[in-house]
Amino acid sequence: MTYRSIFVHVDDAEPCDRRLAVAARVARAFPTQLHGTYLVPSVEMTPFTSAVLPGEVVERRLRETADAQRGAEARFRAAAAQAGVTSVDWRAPAGDPFAAAVLHARYSDLAIIGQPSRGEPSEAFSAELAKEVVMSCGRPVLFVPYVGEYRTVGERVMIAWKDSRESARAVADALPFLKDAKQVFAIAITADDDENLHDVLADAQVSAFLRRHEVQATVRRLTVPDINAGELLLSQAADFSADLIVMGAYSRPRVSAFVWGGVTQVMLSSMTVPVLMSH
Repeated sequence: MTYRSIFVHVDDAEPCDRRLAVAARVARAFPTQLHGTYLVPSVEMTPFTSAVLPGEVVERRLRETADAQRGAEARFRAAAAQAGVTSVDWRAPAGDPFAAAVLHARYSDLAIIGQPSRGEPSEAFSAELAKEVVMSCGRPVLFVPYVGEYRTVGERVMIAWKDSRESARAVADALPFLKDAKQVFAIAITADDDENLHDVLADAQVSAFLRRHEVQATVRRLTVPDINAGELLLSQAADFSADLIVMGAYSRPRVSAFVWGGVTQVMLSSMTVPVLMSH
């Protein structure tokens, strides 16, 4: 199993260059096709808008949009070239950007998008894009933090293990990274001190699954209240010097399709290294 195609979200924000550099290095490592997809908050020039605005305003907006798109494409192609990636594809789909993101991510093996940037004008847009892609595309999603430099991704992998559908999918989806990793470490969280047979069997099963794929990993189980699980995982990742976290993304019993689980939300808001999530 390997990745043959990667979708990367391209926009005009400063963290995009960091995301492109990571995507290009991952594409080079496997190697794979890299599909850059330009998606920004849509302010479409409808026929009505064009009719009521002065002609020079319409012309300026169209020119600015075209210039931004050309600039984004140039940065994407430059990042790919610098990493030695030759199989690239550029897309700038029209219409609903969230639907386009889900569609293009769904037909790739791996989606790479950015951590929602706090305090940025595009924060609400990037947060909505993240939720839509993770919850709906059916593919693993690699989040790149909006700060920091990431020269390696996947050499030291920490799995945030939980006996759940989402966590099992994440482990299977991350196998290309796990098989190439120098070291793999799995952390399982128990909310109370009562270790039960089910937990022991689940930990043994995931270890056996990974061994069958020639991945050596030890599952370590820690006890911590649910409310602190996200902070503990980030602390463990720092102690392990992880350059990639693998975890299931899940929602609590849904009042809404967009209510996220506590650990997922902590990771999205506070990640310190790239995080691969599956739902």
